[in-house]
Amino acid sequence: MQVKRNRLEGVPFDATPHVGGPITPRFIVMHYTAGGSALGSVRAIKDRGLSAHLFVERDGSIIQTVDFTTEAFHAGPSSWRGFNGLNGHSIGIEIANLGFLDKRAGDGWTRDGLGRVFTADQVVVARHRNGGPEMAWESYPEAQLRAVEAITLALRAAYPTIQEVVGHDDIAPRRKVDPGPAFPMRRFQSLGGAAGSGTLAERDLGQFEVVVRDELNLRGGPGPAFTVLAKLAPGTKLRVLREDGDWRLVDLQGDGVQDGFVHGAFLRRLGS
Repeated sequence: MQVKRNRLEGVPFDATPHVGGPITPRFIVMHYTAGGSALGSVRAIKDRGLSAHLFVERDGSIIQTVDFTTEAFHAGPSSWRGFNGLNGHSIGIEIANLGFLDKRAGDGWTRDGLGRVFTADQVVVARHRNGGPEMAWESYPEAQLRAVEAITLALRAAYPTIQEVVGHDDIAPRRKVDPGPAFPMRRFQSLGGAAGSGTLAERDLGQFEVVVRDELNLRGGPGPAFTVLAKLAPGTKLRVLREDGDWRLVDLQGDGVQDGFVHGAFLRRLGS
């Protein structure tokens, strides 16, 4: 699977009018649709004035509705790693899944108005880590998870600016529970170098390595006019604490102390 011209190659594109301006993708946000088919959710979300970049069906088929460098309206009020309003900083993936099932029905589970019962082998029974009662959550089929895995790898390869894979319940924990306990987030933690949900300390975007022929200037501020504090050799390991345009505030010792700024073009992300 490959990204070409900000679209997944060979994947049907069903354009939505509900888009914003250009974005630089920093995160991949996983959602569940809380509904039936992926195609049905494409239509339902469009009718509500919302959008997402991708929709993934239970059988692994994919629909794209927004180019990856265009803002989609999937996150709502949200924040993560110092970014507010994740619509402007992320690629949203809607995964066809009904989500929570909070009513027992014999040996199975359902919810009000659903009209069907899920058996024990079709659900995961758990409490959400953000709180709430123990209940069932629709399981994600393996074919669907493999498709999401391939998507994640393709996006990480195409957009090195992506720092992390998160859930809607990470970036809006007081209002959202998707993709829920049934989604195996750990499986996606290290794909393509992406860090998974909750694996980075706050104000820490991960470990990087200096990639430069000679030396990289560590400066006192985010720009070439600031004083050079030190010169970093090729292969120097450091942690990025935050971004400021093209510049990165870094920690050289791993102690959380801000040591200075380097230009982000000369850093390569290491594993989580």
